[in-house]
Amino acid sequence: MISGLLLMLTLFMAPGWPNVRVDHQNLPTHILCYCAIAVGPGAPSNQPLYVVFEDDSCTMGIRADIWFQKSTDGGRTWLAEDLLIRRGERYAFYPDITTDPDGNVYILYLFTDTTSHTEIVCVRSSDGGTTWSAPARVSDDGLDATIGDATIAAGSDGALFCAWNDWRTGSGHIWSSVSTDRGATWSQNVRVDDDTTDQDCYQPDVFVQPGTNHYLVAAEASRWFGGHVIPCAFLYRSTDRGQTFQPGVQLDTFNWAAWSPHVVADRDHIICDYFGSTGFSSPLFAESRTCYTQRDTWGAPHSVTNLDSLHELYYSGPLALSVDGGVHTALIVCDTAEVEWLYHVYYTSSSDHGVSWSDLELVDEDTTLSSGYPDIGADSAGHAYVVWPHGEAGQHRIWFATNNPSAVVEREQQPGSTRPIATVVRGVLFLAERLSSSASTSSLLDISGRKVMELRPGANDVRALAPGVYFVREAQAQAQAQAVHKVVITR
Repeated sequence: MISGLLLMLTLFMAPGWPNVRVDHQNLPTHILCYCAIAVGPGAPSNQPLYVVFEDDSCTMGIRADIWFQKSTDGGRTWLAEDLLIRRGERYAFYPDITTDPDGNVYILYLFTDTTSHTEIVCVRSSDGGTTWSAPARVSDDGLDATIGDATIAAGSDGALFCAWNDWRTGSGHIWSSVSTDRGATWSQNVRVDDDTTDQDCYQPDVFVQPGTNHYLVAAEASRWFGGHVIPCAFLYRSTDRGQTFQPGVQLDTFNWAAWSPHVVADRDHIICDYFGSTGFSSPLFAESRTCYTQRDTWGAPHSVTNLDSLHELYYSGPLALSVDGGVHTALIVCDTAEVEWLYHVYYTSSSDHGVSWSDLELVDEDTTLSSGYPDIGADSAGHAYVVWPHGEAGQHRIWFATNNPSAVVEREQQPGSTRPIATVVRGVLFLAERLSSSASTSSLLDISGRKVMELRPGANDVRALAPGVYFVREAQAQAQAQAVHKVVITR
């Protein structure tokens, strides 16, 4: 029999993963998307966090803008107002962000004017995001081609390296450019991939390997197999600071389809991940592979996710590397047990350079709506920081979570308030009136974020529940992290 309930009030639903909204954009029919995060240099206790995101009006393609946010307390609080980086004329989109060892912040994004001319530009801030330089063009002058995702990284020497996909030759390939003057000017573009199938290459991810300043690009490219062209995950490497690239190394080994590879590296290891399947109707899964650079050999693929029959991988996310050697990733998993399949952000990490991975941890607290593609960063103490878009049609907002204990703040009861939020007597949970109303229901969630029952004011029979940690979500509180309360039910 359930004989008691230990009630613990917290700001956040999931232990170790506080959810905080980042943006202040509240216009209707606006979708906030393509968010990216960078962790600035400094001591673990005061490393700044920088976030960039796109605000798409999603009304007949009128406009898309680039916005910036910053936190100096581990993500607990953010700037009181979002800072506009570029007003779309007509579109500013696909932003990415990085910092260099001197603390300069760089934002890379695509820009399309009213004549439909698209280019890639970069802006720099040397004062932590307060002011920004004029945009510097990255894509070749005079280029008038379709351009896709662009990503940027900084090397230990301060040089900047970026890559993207464009169709200047008639088919999509990966191109790159380098800046050695803090983003003021950029080199002539260099083709990265060696694809010969005339199929399009997509989704480059870049990293500069410390100690060597080798430029690394993970990208999706195609190859022939069994009479068919299939997408594969490749890594390309430049040992001459982006002037030329070595032939690509195929990362996946299952000869069906692999997508969206990512890369990070330390002096002795290059770690990549990607996702794919072994057949047309086979479930998606994520793998990682590690190159041991001292002997220049690749290890075998290792599984990043081990999902049960009720969960299915949707997207294997970007990687972050911490100084302690930890590899961190955020990915999207679909809960197939739900009536409407919803997509949630999960986290896992590796302490052995991508050979084995920890159990998945649910990151986003609101499991009643789907989440979009996440980005992840890590500080010098090994804490991870995740941002992602979350919401329903036309109301997507940018959310943040971290497993940094210093960013988790307990919420104390208001002075003079002694009435408990919930109590249990003989297996019945009594919910306080202030948490709900007769016209709406609160939810009781298990530790994985799955709703196990609805709660109404007054008596709720919980005798069928197993002992453990649960969370009470207040009614109509999907956008309020403080409206979630942790409870521990004991027998």
